[in-house]
Amino acid sequence: MRRVFQLLLSILLIFQIQCVIASDDLYSFYYSGESEFINRFNASLKSYAKAKDIDLEMFDAKNNSSAQLSQIYSSVSSKDPLIINLVDTEQASEIIYHAKSYRNRIVFFNRKPSDDVFKKYDRVWYVGTNSAAAGKYQAELISDYIELTKNVDRNRNGVLDIIILQGEKDHGDTTGRSSEILKQLSDKKVKYKVLSQNFDDWDTQTAFNDVKTLASKVGLKNIDMIIANNDAMAVGAVDFLNTQGYNLGTDSKDKTKYIPVFGVDGIPEAIEYIRQEKMTGTVFADFSALAKASVDIALDDSLDDEVLTRKIWYKITDRKVLIPFVKYSSFKSYFKKYR
Repeated sequence: MRRVFQLLLSILLIFQIQCVIASDDLYSFYYSGESEFINRFNASLKSYAKAKDIDLEMFDAKNNSSAQLSQIYSSVSSKDPLIINLVDTEQASEIIYHAKSYRNRIVFFNRKPSDDVFKKYDRVWYVGTNSAAAGKYQAELISDYIELTKNVDRNRNGVLDIIILQGEKDHGDTTGRSSEILKQLSDKKVKYKVLSQNFDDWDTQTAFNDVKTLASKVGLKNIDMIIANNDAMAVGAVDFLNTQGYNLGTDSKDKTKYIPVFGVDGIPEAIEYIRQEKMTGTVFADFSALAKASVDIALDDSLDDEVLTRKIWYKITDRKVLIPFVKYSSFKSYFKKYR
């Protein structure tokens, strides 16, 4: 009897050790490794995982939803937690269906599936940013810029002629950022006219071509401002303007050849352009905070919002956490406000 007890105890200890080992493994899945936003997040994720001695394995779907499903299906049987940046948010339910039998904890990152997904499985969370807040903060940057410079109406027609460079069609961030920026401008009594509002799919070159096409139609003198849903597209806009002798930054001899450009994300190229005064401003979330929240939720054993909120220091509501934004510009320092 004693030997049986010892054997059962040994089996239990082995099982516990295996569980601990499993909890120290983490899989992350990205829609595209070519995204600068994803690269920044991944760098923060790797750094935080290393500090916590977590084995991290990463997968790049290269914007192929079928490839991503295959990558995820090959990993769910490990029972380890998954951090997923979806190629197609419509496939979230299918992923949940396969993960439920293995009880994987899943953290969807940056691309939020529908609320129905959260009702189907109690071990799924979302970590991201507030799309509307990005538009709100962009509008605050623009309002501050208008107040400080007084000369944004370049063609003196009494309205702010703007280009909006949008992300993917039907993407939550595209819809949230674009609609909120226009709402905020209206609330701030800014008279504006949208010259174009095309979908440039978060891509630098696509945005470059978009601004080039519009400039050939209306002329650069009739463009007062460019507002992009992300920094990659803002960088594309600045790159085109540079080819026309505009937005050359601190070395420019003609300061009138400047069209303010605003973005979202705080990618290195955009920050550098802002420092060089080629680009006007951006808003961004703390990548390290995004990574920390994703990892801490994925590896924890709690299912309670309040318990997890106390652990990660960010408010979780209905298993969703939104990391706040910070403003950064070439014309005003905002950092003291957020320290």
